[in-house]
Amino acid sequence: MDRRSQLKEQIASEKNRLQKCSKTLESRIKRMIRFIDQELAEIEKMIREIIKSNEELKAYSEAMQAVKGVGEATAWSILAYLTEIGHLNRGQIAALVGLAPYNRDSGKWKGKRSIQGGRAKVRNCLFMAARTAAIHNTVIKPYTDGLIARGKSYKMAMVAAMGKILIHLQVIIRNLQMELAS
Repeated sequence: MDRRSQLKEQIASEKNRLQKCSKTLESRIKRMIRFIDQELAEIEKMIREIIKSNEELKAYSEAMQAVKGVGEATAWSILAYLTEIGHLNRGQIAALVGLAPYNRDSGKWKGKRSIQGGRAKVRNCLFMAARTAAIHNTVIKPYTDGLIARGKSYKMAMVAAMGKILIHLQVIIRNLQMELAS
């Protein structure tokens, strides 16, 4: 998964270079993008084979992807970077990912709550899942729309949706663990 992230970053960098390059370098940059795309496809094929070869990982991945908004990359990231899912309570898992709001109070002064720390790789994938879910998921869409209607910012609504998705995925994994254990 780390290699996949590195390749994605390289593709983005090359595409940025392509926008600002001279005509003489354009073909070379396009060739590099094609090469990195091929490498990325091979890495993703390897990840799929690893998940397919392990019944537990396959079951977890399929169950997570059944949630509207959660795609292959999000499921992979959770399996790779959040192995504790299913073993911790909802507060602990939210804190581990960096979705638990922390206060910034001092004496009588009440600061704004914010999220911080945690596992950024999981949080970034959950953000993308939340954005998709806020459009297509029949549970998350009304939830985020309601938060925004009550005056919450878009970002705050997405963080709340991320937490809701994470807790839902944790319940799914925990139930699967119980099924697989029996």
